[in-house]
Amino acid sequence: MKCLRRLLREIPLPWPALTAAVLSGALTVGANVGMLATAAYLISLAALHPPLAAVTMAVTGVRFFTLVRAGARYLERYIAHDAAFRLVSGIRVWFYARVEPRVPGGLGGIGATGLWQRAVADVETLQFFFLRVLLPPGVAVVVGVAVGLALCRVGTPFAAVFAIGFGLAGVALPLGLRSLGRGAGAAVIRTRARLRALLADSLLGLRDLAASHQQEEQLEKVRAAEQAYAAAEGRAAHVNGLGEAGGQLLAQATVLAAVLTAIPLIRAGAMDGVWLAALALAIQGAFEAALPLAQNFHFGEESAAAAGRLLEVGDGAPAVEEGRGLTEVAGNFDLVAENLCFRYPAARQWGLKNLTFSVPAGSRVAIVGASGAGKSTLAALLVRFWEYRGSIRLAGRELKDYSPAAVREVIGLVPQHIHIFNASLADNIRVAAPQAGLADVRAAAVQAGLDGVIQALPHGMDTFLGVNGHALSGGERQRLAIARVLLQRPAIVILDEPAASLDPAGERAVMDAARQALGGSTLMVITHRLTGLEDMNEILVLDAGRLAERGRYTELLARQGLFHKMWQYQRDTI
Repeated sequence: MKCLRRLLREIPLPWPALTAAVLSGALTVGANVGMLATAAYLISLAALHPPLAAVTMAVTGVRFFTLVRAGARYLERYIAHDAAFRLVSGIRVWFYARVEPRVPGGLGGIGATGLWQRAVADVETLQFFFLRVLLPPGVAVVVGVAVGLALCRVGTPFAAVFAIGFGLAGVALPLGLRSLGRGAGAAVIRTRARLRALLADSLLGLRDLAASHQQEEQLEKVRAAEQAYAAAEGRAAHVNGLGEAGGQLLAQATVLAAVLTAIPLIRAGAMDGVWLAALALAIQGAFEAALPLAQNFHFGEESAAAAGRLLEVGDGAPAVEEGRGLTEVAGNFDLVAENLCFRYPAARQWGLKNLTFSVPAGSRVAIVGASGAGKSTLAALLVRFWEYRGSIRLAGRELKDYSPAAVREVIGLVPQHIHIFNASLADNIRVAAPQAGLADVRAAAVQAGLDGVIQALPHGMDTFLGVNGHALSGGERQRLAIARVLLQRPAIVILDEPAASLDPAGERAVMDAARQALGGSTLMVITHRLTGLEDMNEILVLDAGRLAERGRYTELLARQGLFHKMWQYQRDTI
C-alpha cells in the first residue's frame, strides 16, 4: 500500500466527488432500508384488515422510497464513475509525463510490451481503487451510524445486535479474509501482465517464430502463463466467494438475532408485532453497505500492485536534464562539437571519444562508418537523448543550455526504425506537429514523394495504415518519416540510415526526395552505404567512436585510407 499512497500524493483524489458519491451511496442504501421496512410494515398491517385510510401512508412511503432509491443510485453511479475516470485520466497524464523523458535512455529493461501493460491494464486497474476500495467504507460508515441511531429509538438491544453483526461483517470478516488471501491480488496483476506480454510478443513475432520453428515452445510458455493466471484468479475468486458467503451468513444471523430479541418483547406487549417484519428487513437491507467490504482488501492489493508497477517506471531519472532555461534557439544554427565523449551506462568502452567537428548552417554532411562505430550514438546526442562530456554548441550556445524540447524543435531526426501508428496517414504525419492543418500535412506528404501513395490508398490521407504500418513498403515508410520532419520544419535534419531496408533504386529515390524537400536546411546523413555521397560538403568517417577521417568524397578516395577501404569493399561485394 506504500506505493499506492505515494502515487495518490502526486495525483490528488477528487475529494468533493468522493464525498458526494459516499452520501449518494448512503442515501441509496438508506432508501432501500426504508422501502423494505415500509413494505414489510404494509404487508403486516394489511394482514389485520385495517381501513384503507390506515395503509395509505405506508403505500405512499413505499413509492417514495422506491423513487428515491432509483434516483440516488443513478446519482451515485454517475458521480463515482465520473470521478474514477477523471482519476484514471490524471494517472495516465502523470504516467506519460514521467515516462516520456526516460524513453530516449531506455526504461531499465522494460520493453514496449511491458510499457503498454502499465499504461493500459495497470492504469485501468486503478479505477477500481476509487469505486471498490475508497467508496464502500465511506458508505458503510454513514449507513451503519444512521441505522444504528434509528434502532436505538426502537430499542437499545436491537441497536446492539445490529452493531455486533454489522461490525463483524464490515471489519472482522475483511480482516480475516485479508490474512487468508494475502498476495492474491498482487498475483493476479503479476500473472496477468506475464500472460498478456507473452501473447503480445507471440503475435508480433509470429513470422519469426514460424521461421525458426519455435511455435510449440512459445505456445507452451503461453499455456504455462495462462495456467498461472487461472490459478491466481481461482485463489482470488475462492477468497472473494468466502467473503460473500460469510457476509450473507452474518447478515442472516443478525436478522435472526434481532427477531429472537423482539419476540419476547412482543409477547410481553412492550412492542407491537406489526413492526417485527419491518425490523428484520430493515436490518437485512442495511447490510447492503457492509457486504462489499469483504472484497475491499483484495481490490486494495490489486490497486497497490498496479501502482507499484507504474512507479517502477515513473521513479527512474530522466535521460537528460531539462536544461538551463533557454526555450528557444536563436542564431544561424551552426553546429560545433569539441572533444565530445560518451559512454553508455554499464558499458566499459567509450561509444564516442574526443570527437571534434563542425557543421555550418545549410551544409550537407555524411557520417559513415562500420556498425558500432558510433554513428547513431552521435545522432542521439545531437537531439539530447543522452547526456555527454565535452561540448556541443548550437547557434553559439552550449546544447545543454537549451531545454530538450527546444533542441528538438531545431534538430529533426528521422530514426532508423520508424514507428507507424494504427491511425490514418494524415495523423501519422501530424505526429510531428499536432496543430498542423490538413493542407500543411498534404503539402509535406507531397514534398516527401508520397503523392503516388496517397492516390493508391483507398481513402487517401484518411486511410488507416494498420498496426505498425503494414500497408506501407520500406521506402514509403521512410518517405512518411521525412514528411514528418518536413511538417516540423527544423533547421537541421538528421537521416539515420534512411535506406537501410531499401534496394539501390529505392535508396536513390528516397535520398533525392529528401534533398529536394529540405531545401536550405542543414542535412546530416548517417549511413553505412557509401554511394550517392558525391555532393556532400563533408564526410565524417567514424571508427570505434573516433573521427578517423574527414573530407569530401573525392578527397577521401584519393587518400587511400579507411574510407577508401570501405568503399572498395562495398564495390567488390555488390
